[in-house]
Amino acid sequence: MSTIIIYDVPSKHKELKEALFKLGYKDEIPDTSRACRNGIIYCPNTTLYHPTKDPSSARDEVKIECQKLKISLDRCVSTQWGPNWSAVCGGPFK
Repeated sequence: MSTIIIYDVPSKHKELKEALFKLGYKDEIPDTSRACRNGIIYCPNTTLYHPTKDPSSARDEVKIECQKLKISLDRCVSTQWGPNWSAVCGGPFK
C-alpha cells in the first residue's frame, strides 16, 4: 500500500523532510497513468509519498520525527494513495 502524508510544522521543515527522506519518503510520485508530461507527480512542499507505508504508520513516523526534532506537528493528514487522483503535476523544487 502506498501513502501520501500532508503536514504542517512551525519550524525545522527542512530537517523534518530530510529525516523522512531517510525513512524512504519521497517528494515525487511515479505517474503510472501517464497524465503528467514527464511521468512524475511532484508533491506540494509539505506533502510526501511512501510506496509501502500504510497511513497510520506514516502518521506515527512523522510524529516520532517531530518529537526527535522538538517541534510540534500542527496538522497531519495521511491517506492511502489510490488510483483516482487528480493533480497539477508541477516540477521539481529548486
